[in-house]
Amino acid sequence: MRLLEEVRTERLRRLLRVPGTAEAQEADEREGAGEGIIPFARFLRVKRLDVGGGGWLLHDGEGIIPWQDAAAFRPPNPRRRLTRSREDPPYRAWLEVDLAALSRNARRVAKHAAPARFVPMVKADAYGLGAIEVARALDRLEPYAFGVATPPEGAELRRGGIERRIIVFAPSAAAEISQLLEARLESAALSLPSFAKLEAGARAASTRIPAHLEVDTGMGRAGLPAAEAAGWAPEVASILSRGGVSLASVYTHFHSAGTDPAATSLQLTRLRRAASILEEAGVEVPFLHAANSDAVMTDPQYHLGLVRPGIYLYGGRRGAGAAGALADPESVARVRATVLEVRDLAPGATVSYGATYTTRRGERLATLGMGYADGLPWRLSNRGQVLIGGSRVPIRGGVCMDVTSVDVSGAPRVEAGDVATLLGRDGGEEVALADFAKAAGTIEYEVLTAIGRRLPRHYVGGRADAGNGSR
Repeated sequence: MRLLEEVRTERLRRLLRVPGTAEAQEADEREGAGEGIIPFARFLRVKRLDVGGGGWLLHDGEGIIPWQDAAAFRPPNPRRRLTRSREDPPYRAWLEVDLAALSRNARRVAKHAAPARFVPMVKADAYGLGAIEVARALDRLEPYAFGVATPPEGAELRRGGIERRIIVFAPSAAAEISQLLEARLESAALSLPSFAKLEAGARAASTRIPAHLEVDTGMGRAGLPAAEAAGWAPEVASILSRGGVSLASVYTHFHSAGTDPAATSLQLTRLRRAASILEEAGVEVPFLHAANSDAVMTDPQYHLGLVRPGIYLYGGRRGAGAAGALADPESVARVRATVLEVRDLAPGATVSYGATYTTRRGERLATLGMGYADGLPWRLSNRGQVLIGGSRVPIRGGVCMDVTSVDVSGAPRVEAGDVATLLGRDGGEEVALADFAKAAGTIEYEVLTAIGRRLPRHYVGGRADAGNGSR
């Protein structure tokens, strides 16, 4: 009897080896995943245990198999063979970032805009996708610099090993000047007082900081007014003569590059006129820049000396390019969530807070492990759609903070442990970034930057400093 028990234990240990280990991978490749467990099903019972993802754990009926030798499985279903699965979701919800697609988008921009310099915008944690990992991937393309909004963002890139030039484009508080200097960052100069403070801080530290002078040509939020260039140009020359700053470039922000060519052309004219006035005041202007993603995509005249693409790199602004111009970007972000539970509701049942949805017939609802705290907009309540197994299914009821219900009545064989795609592609179907934003009544930028920090970032299709990772 003891010998039989030892044989059975060893057999089950081999079948239920810990997934992801070298031993498991080697055995899977040798034997094929998922085979052999059914003959031993009569020895097994299922316990509901916390294994980090709402998974199920198979154990011998006597508890013979040690915890470390057991593997997570989907719950048993009478319609389905019970086999080992390599597809068990790693988290309740997560964000996949395709670094290969990101790099292809960036190469496309750099080639299209050449000979203009190329500055990827990685502010706001690379639009929510992970600034360090994104910058590491794009650094291989040798951009002129990286663009961020604040000194702390630039300092984070330095800590992540980025040595290339980093330009801080948003206004910096006086207290952040020391961080600019410590992290070797370049700074925008958005007004005469801020320009003077930047120069004084650098001179006090016995150093010199490159400054990029912003001209307000119509955005109205920051920068030296283009119409007043004759007044401020001599002051700029005076500040430069003190030695604490050097002028790296002069630039502006287009407000409607993708929708109003006339206004964009006028802004460009104002920028060039202001630069000419600066030069007349004795200031050498190294180069001009203005082009965001829309400007890069629409007209080469906007490329100037440098382009600053942002949303295009991350898969946004499809269809914004002019005919024959820059091709549409590839999708980079995919948001996925685990099906935590599936339940059948009778006609007349209510769903979620406020009972905003009532079943009209018997319906099968799946609970997804993602809610508005994770970046799924509440406005998608009763109007959004997700993909499960290649099928498009509607959101039912209100999006909750941590979970969301979807109607899988028309989707074949959805079970707990399956994976839903809330943004991105699943098989031949896709929830495109633009469509997601439109349904939520917002813009593509907000969709990406709102993806919650609770969601681990998983990098695929490329290397993030010698390997994929998640955080």
